[in-house]
Amino acid sequence: MGSPGPRERNTVTVRFLDDEIMEGRIDRLTMEEPNIVLELAHQATNNERALVPLPSIKRITFDTQAPTRQQREASSRKVAIRFQDGEVLKGYLYGELEHAMHGITMRLMTVDKDRLETLGIPFTALKALFYVKTWDSRPPEFDGEVDLRLSKRLSSPLVDLMSNIGDLEKLRKRGTISESEFQRKKKKILDNI
Repeated sequence: MGSPGPRERNTVTVRFLDDEIMEGRIDRLTMEEPNIVLELAHQATNNERALVPLPSIKRITFDTQAPTRQQREASSRKVAIRFQDGEVLKGYLYGELEHAMHGITMRLMTVDKDRLETLGIPFTALKALFYVKTWDSRPPEFDGEVDLRLSKRLSSPLVDLMSNIGDLEKLRKRGTISESEFQRKKKKILDNI
């Protein structure tokens, strides 16, 4: 039911750890080899091929398609893929993970269930893959929707707002929220002051 398997002569998109993106064709890709040979499609460059070691890659997109209704209904396992650089990719796992010597391959449907991608992720880029119950497990006071503590404690709102900034800083230091999310939520709190 949707196991990815080795790919033959596909056009792929390679996203590197430094966020550079390169497209090309590969003869065969499995995560069993320590590198890939990418035949570059752009005639405007001087490069014909590239030998790309897997440790320089964040993820490879082998295939992207619009899912069928049956695929959308069959995809219910929520996963959050956390990369070494802190990025989190969320989606529904379609089928099973394929484990290989240098990484994993999977079919992942977007959170909106509008796109189904076949991805290869080298172990060197992967921090962990989590099977999750909900998309966001942080306390409700930090989700931007409802600030429960503000509605409960109205006796000292200014102190509460400053305490919220301290709590956000703790979440940022732990890596629970990104720097941009921290700045956005901090601005929202400061706007209330």
